[in-house]
Amino acid sequence: MTVQTLEELYESKFHLIYGYLLKIGCTREDAEDIVQNTFYKAISNMIHLETENPSAWLFKVAINNYYDLCRKQKRHPKVEVKDGFIENLFASVEDGEQVIINKENRAEIQEIVEQLKPVQANMLLLKYEMDLSYEQIANLLNIKVDTVRMTLYRARNQFKKKWSESRERR
Repeated sequence: MTVQTLEELYESKFHLIYGYLLKIGCTREDAEDIVQNTFYKAISNMIHLETENPSAWLFKVAINNYYDLCRKQKRHPKVEVKDGFIENLFASVEDGEQVIINKENRAEIQEIVEQLKPVQANMLLLKYEMDLSYEQIANLLNIKVDTVRMTLYRARNQFKKKWSESRERR
């Protein structure tokens, strides 16, 4: 990886990684520090960084740094659900038209998303909050597009199941 390539990666991936960290509950200051530390690691490991997909490596390092920070601070990462996420998610969920989503439901939706497996919650955020395509998610995480599709399918079904259970308890 050359300095120019690293510079291009920084310009193209800084905002994506930073934005994702904010969406999973990282403070602005911590997100900036994590992204800077991630790129510092990339520079210092440049000789040893033999990967086909450096953006996936950067993303994973940043996320792991955030989880390490949460463990050190003895807190749980908290997903922040916005209106766009809610609208996009329910547009893709069967019977979504029947569910009327409003601001009162945001806390309940956020609680349900937090109950999902971290990989499922992260995948839903990448797709419905950050509006990334299957291909972009696959490239970012260095996984197959079919894996993204399957994980999103399972995450949506799990969300729908938990949502229905939540509605039945009311």
